[in-house]
Amino acid sequence: MPRHNNIIPNVHCHKDWQSRVKTWFNQPARKKRRRDARAAKAKAISPRPVKGMLRPIVHGSTIRYNMKTKLGRGFTLDELKVRKKHTQRSMQVESSAQPSGARRSRRVCAVAERPC
Repeated sequence: MPRHNNIIPNVHCHKDWQSRVKTWFNQPARKKRRRDARAAKAKAISPRPVKGMLRPIVHGSTIRYNMKTKLGRGFTLDELKVRKKHTQRSMQVESSAQPSGARRSRRVCAVAERPC
């Protein structure tokens, strides 16, 4: 590394530079292999979602993030009752359940017929 206000050396690397260069000629083949593997996985677990368990869409809790949506931890037991899904069955269908969660939205409370 040059120090002070000197000229930057321009090293002419003519001697066997091909052995010192990392090439990516296999990049298109890897892309195709990854795509085929994703398609095979989706086909193998076809009734279930590919990205894991079904999760609710929630909003962030603070002022900074409350306009953005993200995936929540899981559906509450009241929401699963509304969908008439048993907890064990929901795990087989790959929808995550959060036993300790409590939704406070009026829509969920109205559908579940419980006071909020």
